[in-house]
Amino acid sequence: MNTLIKAIVLSISTAFVAAPAMAAPQNSQNHQPQAAHNHEAPVKHQAQQHKNAVNPSHDWHAGQKVPSQYRGNSYKVDHSKYKKLAKPGKNQQWIKVNGDYILINAMTHSIIKIIGG
Repeated sequence: MNTLIKAIVLSISTAFVAAPAMAAPQNSQNHQPQAAHNHEAPVKHQAQQHKNAVNPSHDWHAGQKVPSQYRGNSYKVDHSKYKKLAKPGKNQQWIKVNGDYILINAMTHSIIKIIGG
C-alpha cells in the first residue's frame, strides 16, 4: 500500500511539473518573423530575390569560375539541340543559366564563352 501511495504522489507531482512546460510556446526554426504577416514583406522578399538573380551575360566574364550551384547536371545543355551552340571541345561543356548559354571548361569550371539568351 505504501508503494501505491508513493507511485500516485510521484505521478501527480510529475504532472504538475510537466504541465507548464507543455503549455509554454515552442521555439521552431521554421518560425517566420512578424514582418511576414505584413503585406509589404513578401514584395520586398521577391525584389531581393530578383536582385540576387544571376544574369550571366552581364554578371560573369570569360576566365571567371562558374559558382558551384550551377555545375550540376540540371544545367548541362546538349549543344546539338541548339543551332547557335558550337560543338564543345575536349573537357568543355555548355550550361544554361537563366536563359544564357555558358561554355565552360569542365575540369576547372572556368568560363570560356557566354552567349546571351
